Parts: sequence; C-alpha cells; structure tokens
Amino acid sequence: MNSNDNGNHPVPEGKVVGVDLGAARVGLAVSDETRAFAFARTFIEFGGYKKLVTDLIAIARKEAASEFVIGLPLNMDGSHGPQAAKAEKLAQLLKIESGLKVYLFDERLSTVEASRLIHESGRRIRDKGVVDSAAARVILQAYLDGQKNK
Repeated sequence: MNSNDNGNHPVPEGKVVGVDLGAARVGLAVSDETRAFAFARTFIEFGGYKKLVTDLIAIARKEAASEFVIGLPLNMDGSHGPQAAKAEKLAQLLKIESGLKVYLFDERLSTVEASRLIHESGRRIRDKGVVDSAAARVILQAYLDGQKNK
C-alpha cells in the first residue's frame, strides 16, 4: 500500500465495485484506479444470490477491483428492514466467495439523488436500469469521498 501525504494513513489501492441491490435489478458502478471518481456501469437482473455473487466476482476480476461497496438501504429512521437484510446477506456471501473486502454503505436517498442528477442532465429516464446504475454511482462516489476525508 502507498501512504498519503502526511504518512499517517495507508491509501487503499485498486478499483472498487459499487452495488445498488434492488428487487429486480442490480445497479453497478466502478471507481477509477485512484479511487477519485465513480463511473456508472450497466445493471444486471437479480436472479438469486448464487448467480449474483458469481456475476459480481467476474466483474471485479475483469475490472481488477480489490473491494466491493454495497448500498445498505436503511429506513429513514436508521432501522434495518427487509431490503437491508438482503444487502447484508449479499455482503456476507461476497466476502466468503470472493475473498475481497466488502463494505456496506448507507444509501438512503441515493435513488432520489440519481434520478435528480439524470433529470438535471436533460436525459430522459427510459429504463429503470439506468437509475439503478446511477444510484450505484452515487453510493460509490459518496463512499470514495468519505474515504478521502479519513
């Protein structure tokens, strides 16, 4: 690992795959090598945990990623509901199967933010998968920005 300017904290290396787990689709994003920017990627259909884990590991290998960040959809009061349990299950399975680092990141309002950003760019939302991938980018960028401030 490299050190940052003050030498106090190691700077992680490698790309990060961001995941927005939805009921039907899974939005994806990948960081650049320097972990400064997140880029939306395609989405994949949710066809069960086994297939999803296999697909995510293949994507991480293709991208030479060293970790995953999975959006944790907490309720507005911070409590865990059924969707948060799904994200936690995915994180556990990915950790076991991939051997990579896996982090959960509070994703409250990420889909709202993604929709706003798409709308502000003048694009029309024709495919919900676009929103899912944009939400994954919002989650991943927030995680990356938070890591810079540590």
